[in-house]
Amino acid sequence: MKKFSFKLETLLQYRTNIEEKERLALSRLNFMLQAEIGQRERLRAIERETLAQLTLERSGAGQEAESRWYYPYLDRLRLEIERSSLRITNLEKEVDAQKLVVIEASKKKKVLDTLKTKRVKEFTAAVEKQEQKAVDEIVVTRYAHKES
Repeated sequence: MKKFSFKLETLLQYRTNIEEKERLALSRLNFMLQAEIGQRERLRAIERETLAQLTLERSGAGQEAESRWYYPYLDRLRLEIERSSLRITNLEKEVDAQKLVVIEASKKKKVLDTLKTKRVKEFTAAVEKQEQKAVDEIVVTRYAHKES
């Protein structure tokens, strides 16, 4: 009895590899996005701490010269937070675009998977039909042999 062979197996493997590659790219982008969100949150925490320290300096008997150094630092923190927010926006767009690429790759692979499943069922049905035919022939031959 012959073995099942899917003629498009190479294409199916290729599309499976493409899908895996695109999923890996998506996971990398998600990791970068989460890292950038974490960085922005750290910067915001530093900004809050610095503002709290500045408030303490201004309310206490701190020197005016020392408190002036806080303002350029806070400006720099705000600039970094803004840049981080822009990077997050860009990464979110890239993640959305990559999700569409992954969906498309999955659809292309699924078409071939469905076709392969259909062909396997057809092959199995044909093999079962051949086996049934062979069994029927054996039964007929034995019956004819007993009759004679």
